[in-house]
Amino acid sequence: MDARQTYLQEVYPRLLPPLSERYPLVSLSPGPGWKPLGEQRLLMLVALTGTGKSTALDIVSRRLGGRGLDIIPTRREVADWIAIPLAQHWVGDALSPTPDRVKRFEYTRRFAKRVEGGMAAAFSWLNLAEDYAGTLLSEGIRGENEIRFALSHFPRWRIVELALHPLTRLRRLSGRREAFDQAAGEADLSFLPPELRDEAAELFRAGEISEKALTITRAEATNYGLYPFADGAAFGNYQRLDTDGCAPEQVAEAIIEILQRG
Repeated sequence: MDARQTYLQEVYPRLLPPLSERYPLVSLSPGPGWKPLGEQRLLMLVALTGTGKSTALDIVSRRLGGRGLDIIPTRREVADWIAIPLAQHWVGDALSPTPDRVKRFEYTRRFAKRVEGGMAAAFSWLNLAEDYAGTLLSEGIRGENEIRFALSHFPRWRIVELALHPLTRLRRLSGRREAFDQAAGEADLSFLPPELRDEAAELFRAGEISEKALTITRAEATNYGLYPFADGAAFGNYQRLDTDGCAPEQVAEAIIEILQRG
């Protein structure tokens, strides 16, 4: 039995409430009236934690009159509904919510080791109502493996990656107050390139970088790296936006321009 069959037969029936209560246009069970998400036109915004993707997408959605977002689940929700419970099932853990972000990275990494494409593949397990013909926006994938898988397998998806200097991301993450940012750890700088460690240490001592931000970013880097996808130029459906020094409104305008170009 492959991973998707295992999920549909042994895991999904144990999860409540049904995904369709939150997303009526989405089904995890393929069939008449539903079309795989991998065959849909979708703009997938890719960015690591602290890059500003959620803020940019909210601005884009407002400027589009509320269209595009909230049609399909977010990355967190797909992780909660597919990757994490399936990984828990494989290791014999109870199917339960996992708020700690480091633990979440461990489960999603285990999922990616057994499912080619990781979370990009998990998104492709979703099915969208055939009669939906509107804009689709998401921020559901991360890192080289997921990006390469999506670009290679889903040519109708347009991948737009936001790039921001790692220390700028750490400062942003240290300053935000989001309930999802839960992590226990220590101030370990070893995951950073040697040329950034001294500056990062100074920022940490000055209180501009927090222990929590370092813990989250280190765990994220283990799964997805620190830098943008290096081979984007080889794919016509990939575009990178360097956002250092850009306001969220400028990033949103660039995304809208890409959408309008089709």
